[in-house]
Amino acid sequence: MNARDEVLAEGMISGAYVFCPMHDWKINVVDGKGQDPDTGCVKTYKTEVVDGDVFIVL
Repeated sequence: MNARDEVLAEGMISGAYVFCPMHDWKINVVDGKGQDPDTGCVKTYKTEVVDGDVFIVL
């Protein structure tokens, strides 16, 4: 992972979207796709919630 990958962690979340501060993209937190006209995407992982704990399924 490099610094370009980590900048999304500094983005703001609103509803189902995170706003990338580097690219000014609006990215859906469910499927990782940028909202039109943005063309960006991020890698997504399946998650599970068990007894209030969130797990990433690899």
